Amino acid sequence: MIALTSPRRLRGASIPLRLAVALTAFAAGPAFAAERLVASVPGVDFDVGATPVVQTVAFDATVPISGAGFTARWTAVVADEENGLAPWSLDLAATITAPDGSSTLSWPRFGGDRTYADYPLQDFVTGFADVAGSGDFQWRFTSVGPPWVAGLRDVTYHLTTRVDDVVGTYPGSVASGPTWSRPYYIGGISGLGPVAYQATAFEVPVSGGYYFESVVTQGDHFLALYQDAFDPSQPLANLLDYEAGNGSSPNGPPRGTARISALLFAGRSYHLVASQWSASSPGQSYVTTVTGPAALLLDGDDTLFADGFE
Repeated sequence: MIALTSPRRLRGASIPLRLAVALTAFAAGPAFAAERLVASVPGVDFDVGATPVVQTVAFDATVPISGAGFTARWTAVVADEENGLAPWSLDLAATITAPDGSSTLSWPRFGGDRTYADYPLQDFVTGFADVAGSGDFQWRFTSVGPPWVAGLRDVTYHLTTRVDDVVGTYPGSVASGPTWSRPYYIGGISGLGPVAYQATAFEVPVSGGYYFESVVTQGDHFLALYQDAFDPSQPLANLLDYEAGNGSSPNGPPRGTARISALLFAGRSYHLVASQWSASSPGQSYVTTVTGPAALLLDGDDTLFADGFE
């Protein structure tokens, strides 16, 4: 694991700091969380209803494959518009089989929103036993089933390979600052605001799977990830993912912890937004830990090396 304890780069000291981190990278042992993107193949749009949909995707990657990614726009083709019960993006699941059939990934419920509003899927899963990346990978998709039909649009399939973790720790606070009306879900606005927020603009120098965990010491927390642009007056525009850190999910993180995982791409802009939960609860300090194949490039940083180190 490569640990970055000083995530915000001091301009006058950026070169010595990055050299020190680079030396740490040589000494680091193997890690098993970060995934680097190695291949992408566009696919056709399709719908998932009563019958599972199987897509065969030909890749030609030259490195061992440990994970897969999927990007698309989920949409409800036939939805329960009376009470919004189905389908949800959270109903989508996939099973991915390696070309020789020796290894299979089960990816249950990898959507993420309990609503039939359109949802941007951009995530990854790990667990392949370092399979060959050249050949036909079989993707089998299922959803909630009849009478509801889910649709996948602007589809792209991805392969990833395991690399050393690069871990950055980013402290912040929403005890005060600018305010917004935060999202309630991917298509709704919370009525608990306006609340304080802190937005961090960044890019990634290496495309791949990144994991964000943001923690407050007590109470509830909220974290959102935006792609390309962030406008606090339009909190649903460009919203890629979010996590309500109130501990309400039976299998989710504990109260006060918000987690987001996403497949991020070099050359695109991102914003990570931490938020006070409600106007009636005090805002507080938080610590966000980011794990991925490279360090985040915060807005205004100067890149000296292509591998993500300065």
